[in-house]
Amino acid sequence: MDFITARPLSAYPGGPLGLVSALGRLAAQLQATAPFPVLGDYRAFLGRMLGYIKGVFAPGLLDEHMEGFERIRVAYPWDPSRHSSSHNDPNPRNIIFDGEKLWLIDWETSYRNDSLTDIAILVENHAGTAELEDGLLTSWSGRAPDRVMRAKLRVMRQLTRLYYAGLLVAFAAKSSDPIADLAAPTPDEVRARVASGELKPVALETRIVLGKMCLAAVLAELRTVGFEEALRVCRDG
Repeated sequence: MDFITARPLSAYPGGPLGLVSALGRLAAQLQATAPFPVLGDYRAFLGRMLGYIKGVFAPGLLDEHMEGFERIRVAYPWDPSRHSSSHNDPNPRNIIFDGEKLWLIDWETSYRNDSLTDIAILVENHAGTAELEDGLLTSWSGRAPDRVMRAKLRVMRQLTRLYYAGLLVAFAAKSSDPIADLAAPTPDEVRARVASGELKPVALETRIVLGKMCLAAVLAELRTVGFEEALRVCRDG
């Protein structure tokens, strides 16, 4: 990394669509490599993490999240024989653009996993519109996304949101008082508060705010008719 002069991801040629297309191809290239070792079951890791952070919140506050997680475990077609090499944490800070190509860094959480894990994280961070999501999925899979792919992605995004919520909130586990609510600002509000200096990027308070944002997003999605349909497609399709 000392020999790479990083440029903003926003400077990638072709704008947001060019970036998500490149990210999709990068994920496909990674998944085409010889499979990484099997470290364990992502769902088991997540289940233990949720059980841990449940005690950080007031009693009952994460009950709906835990119930939703179990529904996903039952419905999502988990097939380890089809898992591939995965980074498992391709957040924007782990992607470097050097002016010509994209680099994935920080491989400490890499192991064999469901192929949509990395895709869900990339969509969450870079594909905020239907057009960008389609562009990323098409460049990754080599075909237009169909109903089953969209349903699986929608469900997987809730697993990855829960995972990041667990990582972020776990830092608050030593806090003396339980977190009493799930009220969370919007992403634009967080950016404004960071820009003003009200929130420090690496502060414990900021991590808790970001974790609550993930949990709020999961809760909102669990309550939609579309999510129920996505579960059904995953289970039956």
